[in-house]
Amino acid sequence: MYEILAERVDSLEGSFLVLHQLPEGESFEEEMLAHNEIPGIAGMRTMILAGEKMRQYRIDGCRSLRESLLGQKLSGEEFRRLMSLLFYRIAEGRRYLLREESFVLRPDCLFLSQQSGEPVLVYCPEYEKPLPDQMRELSDWLLGYLDAQDAQAVYSGYAFHVLSHESGSNMQRMLTAVSGSDVPGLPSREMSGSVPYAGEPAAVLDCATASDAAAAGESGGTFRRKWLSFFGGLTVIIGMLTALAWAMR
Repeated sequence: MYEILAERVDSLEGSFLVLHQLPEGESFEEEMLAHNEIPGIAGMRTMILAGEKMRQYRIDGCRSLRESLLGQKLSGEEFRRLMSLLFYRIAEGRRYLLREESFVLRPDCLFLSQQSGEPVLVYCPEYEKPLPDQMRELSDWLLGYLDAQDAQAVYSGYAFHVLSHESGSNMQRMLTAVSGSDVPGLPSREMSGSVPYAGEPAAVLDCATASDAAAAGESGGTFRRKWLSFFGGLTVIIGMLTALAWAMR
């Protein structure tokens, strides 16, 4: 796995993310990304300057996830939309023979369109960091940006965090956690129904072959609301303690 050295460069030509000191060699993905415009994936250009190989990604009209969430809190709906579209982009990459482990999902290399709010991904063939490892680190970071007053944010965020840390977890299971389905081992939460997202509503679940989200019935709603209120506060505390424990490793 290559350790990413990233720099944002704003110039008269536009805004770019530059990855430095890349290993020598060529890959099929270089040609694919240089000559094709793939929705949701930043265009890539490979350069050699002063004997150093680097890649330049166009990110006009985008801000990194780290910049976008500075001083902000994610609601449950915002969290679910972000993660569902993120998984969709990764799954769509398979159509272009892109490998999921070569998407760079660090908060400083994952971008959001300022116009649509949708994620724009950076692909680096040399990166090769397993997707579960990347999702585990991303979930640790996102815990601090969830709206603790939003029960849906607490449930979805903590469910994603739990599954991302499970041994053998995969994209399908993690998507199920954030798309609205109940997660084994956690109490059911009341839902008003599945909310379609802007962009690719049904395709998000289809591309990752995840189960459709099930809406909860009316029976037992009052009891679930009381239980959810208690569980919401408890999971915030557990999530904060878990994130603190991982940060102190």
